[in-house]
Amino acid sequence: MDWVHLVETNPLQALEAFVLGWFPAEKTEPTAEERTADKLGDLPEALAAFHRLARLRPALHRFHDPVLKRPEHATGPLGDRLIFAVMNGDSMDWSIPWPPEGATEAEPRVWHTEDPQGSEPETTLEEEPLSRFLLQFTLFGAMNAAPCQAWTYCMPTVRLKPLWSTLRPVPLSPFLPTYTGERFFMAPGLLAQISYDEDEAIAAFGAPHRTVLTPLLEHGFRWSRFDG
Repeated sequence: MDWVHLVETNPLQALEAFVLGWFPAEKTEPTAEERTADKLGDLPEALAAFHRLARLRPALHRFHDPVLKRPEHATGPLGDRLIFAVMNGDSMDWSIPWPPEGATEAEPRVWHTEDPQGSEPETTLEEEPLSRFLLQFTLFGAMNAAPCQAWTYCMPTVRLKPLWSTLRPVPLSPFLPTYTGERFFMAPGLLAQISYDEDEAIAAFGAPHRTVLTPLLEHGFRWSRFDG
């Protein structure tokens, strides 16, 4: 979990440390597409670094909604953009201004577009810049791809109190704030995403091994899914 303290100072290093530690190495051969001269040098460093990392851990491309292997050019309400991720069958996407807003733009802002194929797409600015957003996106994908998962039903937020002594918060803004507003937490071998306000909360946990989830039974939550 040492990577968590890097989020504020070096989010790309934090992303790399999480990915290399969470996903096992695989014996894979680069595809013909990857062996040809790629254009990673044309991308902002954060996005290029993500794609280099995905070559080391191909599991990143097996998420239900992975970062696109080939970003797509498009035009939106705010101008020309480069789409690097989509979700829910293109019902929403994420992009950065393209070409970059400045010759040395190293940390572009991220645009979130709802219903990009519709007649009136709505584009808003993400709270996190690109490198931190990629960490958010990866944590969300890793949680949903975890081989062992546990999901609670909605419960009073006060029920979470015993967890705060065991979970370490990842210092990022809530992911998908207009929907569930997921906040991410870590414990040894355990990833958690929790959506909560002053009154109600829903918690989800992911782990590579069932035994990591077993201690959660002590909290007496009602589970909609429990793989421990």
